[in-house]
Amino acid sequence: MKKILILGGFGFLGKNLNNEFRNTNYQIYNESRKTNCDMLNYENLFEKIKSINPDVIIHSAAHVGSISYVSNFAADVVHDNTLMYINLYKVVKEINPKILIINPISNCSYPGIIDIQNEENWWDGVIHQSVESYGNPKKMGYIISECYRRQYGIKTLNLIVPNAYGPNDYLDENRTHAMNGIILRMIKSQKNNVDKFVVWGTGNPIREWIYMPDVARIIKKILEENMFDLPNPINLGQECGVSINESVNLIKNILKYDVEIEHDLDKQDGAPIKVLGKNKFSQYFNNFEFTDYLAGITNTINYYKNEILWKKYL
Repeated sequence: MKKILILGGFGFLGKNLNNEFRNTNYQIYNESRKTNCDMLNYENLFEKIKSINPDVIIHSAAHVGSISYVSNFAADVVHDNTLMYINLYKVVKEINPKILIINPISNCSYPGIIDIQNEENWWDGVIHQSVESYGNPKKMGYIISECYRRQYGIKTLNLIVPNAYGPNDYLDENRTHAMNGIILRMIKSQKNNVDKFVVWGTGNPIREWIYMPDVARIIKKILEENMFDLPNPINLGQECGVSINESVNLIKNILKYDVEIEHDLDKQDGAPIKVLGKNKFSQYFNNFEFTDYLAGITNTINYYKNEILWKKYL
C-alpha cells in the first residue's frame, strides 16, 4: 500500500483525485488550509509531511483564479505559488528525498505566441502578460524540481495540463477556472431570467479543455502502472481546441436558454490560441480515452445545478 499525500486535497483537482482513489488500496491523506496546513509556512509544512511520511506527494495546491483575478492580485499570486514550491522541495529534501512528487503545471506556462504547444517549445518565448503572475511560478516549479533532482535525487513528474473544467471547483466565478465560471454565470443568469449574457472579451480565443476527473484518472494510471519514466515535462494533451464562443453556445444549448450573447471588450482575451500537442502523450497513453467535451460540459452543468447552485448558492 502506498501512502499518497494530496496537497490542496480539498480543492478542484484534490477533490477529483479523492473521488478517483476511493475504494483503492492507496492510503490517501489530504492537507490544505482546512486542515491547518499552510504551505507558505515552512515549519508547519515540515511537521505535516513528517507526520505522514508519504510515498507520493501530489502538489495540487495553488493560489489561482480568473484572468482578472491573477492580474489584480498579481503580486500575491506570484509570491504564494513560488513559495509553495520552495518550501515543498526543501521539506522533502530534509525528510525523505525518495518521495515521488507529482506536479501538475498549467498550460499558461507556455509562451503566449505559440498556437500548438509542444514540449520542445516550452521555453521559446515569454508567457502571456494576462497570466504571467501564475504561469511563471508554475514554470519555476519545474526549474526547482530539476535542481533538487540533480543535487538530491528527488523524482518529480511534471504534467502540463490544459484549461480544466468539471465538478468541485470554486463557486465564485472570479476564482473558478474559466469554463466553470462561464457555466456558473449562465446558470445564475437563466435562474434570474436575464435576457442577455455577457462573454468576457471577444470570445474568439481557442482553448483546449480537459475534464478534471480525467486528470485524476491519468495520475491514478501513472501510479498503478509505475509510469515513472515519462518525458519531463509531458503534455496531457489532445491537440484539439474550441473557441470560447463555441463553448458558450454549447452551454446555452444544453441549458435550453434563449439568451442574447454580448461581449465585454474591456475584459482581456488572453493568448489567441492555447492547444497542447499530443505526440508524447499519445506514445505513453495510447489507450487513454478522454471524456467527450459535450458529455463533460453536461456533467458539469448538472453538478452545479443539482449539487451546489440550487441548494446552497442562489
